[in-house]
Amino acid sequence: MAPRGSKSKKPSRGGGKHFSRNLRPLEDGDGFDGVVVPEGEGEAATGTAWRERRRSIESESDESDNDAVQFDRPESPPPPPPVAVANPNRAATPVPNGQLSRREREAMEAAAAKERYWKLHAEGKTDQAKADLARLAIIRKEREEKARQRKAEQEAKAAEQAARAEAQGRRK
Repeated sequence: MAPRGSKSKKPSRGGGKHFSRNLRPLEDGDGFDGVVVPEGEGEAATGTAWRERRRSIESESDESDNDAVQFDRPESPPPPPPVAVANPNRAATPVPNGQLSRREREAMEAAAAKERYWKLHAEGKTDQAKADLARLAIIRKEREEKARQRKAEQEAKAAEQAARAEAQGRRK
């Protein structure tokens, strides 16, 4: 936030420039050429001339709205239907190999190779799959061993608690 007396032209937080302050929107058929005039400019500095002109135009349009047929305002044409655009990234339908470009042929071969690799990987025939399975076997063995140790510790703890309870029962 810049202090008031500084030389900085940067607006303070939330301040900024106010270019669109005091603008009033115009409606279709106002009789103006579509220019929005901010308050305080030209002959309508107080805004009274502008308001009076607008009120007279609005009252005229209200009277014409009550008429059964309106010829003043032409209806706007309906919007055009949406245009379907083809996706350039979508793969084209397969064509015999003689008609494919080198890039397309290489892309198809790469996709087929990737599919073959993942099929072999799922069957456990690739080097990576074998390494993963070996690592998983080691992890399973470690977990089983830890589970046996925990079970043995729990049994020892239970036996110790039973011995304490028995010893306390004898003392009484």
